[in-house]
Amino acid sequence: MGAIRASQWGLGAILLAAAMAGFASPAAADEAAEYPVGTADSMWNDPYMIGSYRHWDEIYPVRTIRRGGEVSELAYGEQIGALTYRRGDRQRTIDEYFERTRAVGIVVIKDDEIVFERYGHGADETSQFTSMSVAKSIVSTLVGFAIDDGLIESVDDPIDKYVPELTGTGYEGVPIRAVLQMSSGIRFIEEYSSSASDSYRIWIETVHYRTKRLDDYVAEMERTQDPYFDFNYKGVDTAALGWLVASVTGRNLSDYAAEKIWIPLGMESDASWGLDGRGEDATEIAFCCVNATLRDYARFGLFMLHRGEWNGAQLLPEAWVDAATVPDGEQVEPGRLYPGYPLGYGFQWWTFAGDEPAYSAIGVNGQFIYIIPGRNMVIAANHVWEDFWDNSLEKEFYALVDGFVAATD
Repeated sequence: MGAIRASQWGLGAILLAAAMAGFASPAAADEAAEYPVGTADSMWNDPYMIGSYRHWDEIYPVRTIRRGGEVSELAYGEQIGALTYRRGDRQRTIDEYFERTRAVGIVVIKDDEIVFERYGHGADETSQFTSMSVAKSIVSTLVGFAIDDGLIESVDDPIDKYVPELTGTGYEGVPIRAVLQMSSGIRFIEEYSSSASDSYRIWIETVHYRTKRLDDYVAEMERTQDPYFDFNYKGVDTAALGWLVASVTGRNLSDYAAEKIWIPLGMESDASWGLDGRGEDATEIAFCCVNATLRDYARFGLFMLHRGEWNGAQLLPEAWVDAATVPDGEQVEPGRLYPGYPLGYGFQWWTFAGDEPAYSAIGVNGQFIYIIPGRNMVIAANHVWEDFWDNSLEKEFYALVDGFVAATD
């Protein structure tokens, strides 16, 4: 990849010191007034939603993912000017996009240089944006690191070979590959708007009220299909992968992510990961809730774009990145996941077919790390959509992607 310059990060420390001293800039005061931070109960609705999504650590318990040493400074190239994109039969502007989609930040990297960076709705380059399910792609990458470390022999091994507590549960005998592909056969209903769904229950019990450990929840799951029979997107599979990583490394996910990703990639800021409780024995919510700056999400995307290489060092085998980002199985081929839905699925990464294949980490409410290898492009974008998922706004984002591609031809 291109040269990455090292520098020391100082602005965050200055702002933190000022906040601890009891001072706030006028801009910070305006931001707090217009985008207030809610509670675990009120944050899901306006006027608290936008502010809360970048102050997760004030609402839920988290563990720090530490950066270290020098920052890998991202170079800036020629900036995209007055961007327009086509949606349907009309052209729209980037200003319209930010307003329509409640975008809070977009960074576009082309040929290892930032060519577009913009924030909205009170956010800036220091804001810590919650990842939602983008965290799933980070967990997948940690599985790849654990294999490279010799702690896992093969993704075709059963997951309970490494997590003996899963013997006798629904996950007994399920290959790690099937879990990575959301094809474990575990019965689970992922429906965010229904209080009767499993995704609602796992959230309420392990995140919201923290009445149950996440690992205990995983161990209660029942399998009703054979592995690989069908794709069924579900956070509990990622929770099982998080347990796998913690079991084989003997470490929590935050510390392992710091060692393997945050420190070697020279991230600008410490990040954090939501937990299922408080204290040293709390477990990271593997399927959600990493909180990081947009530039650091972009660095992670750039690392994937360069197939595990960073600043001249091959940190993760190219073969893992290739396997993780290409569908391998009929049930995860593009167009097979849901009726009428064109995407495919890799190892916790969504894949796009067509003339220019791409893949993306995706989280509810509009979180994306979108990677187009053939264009040498990464687009990291955070939104706070009012609904957990909005098909129209998803298509709006892909239309914007096309606009960025056209603008950098």
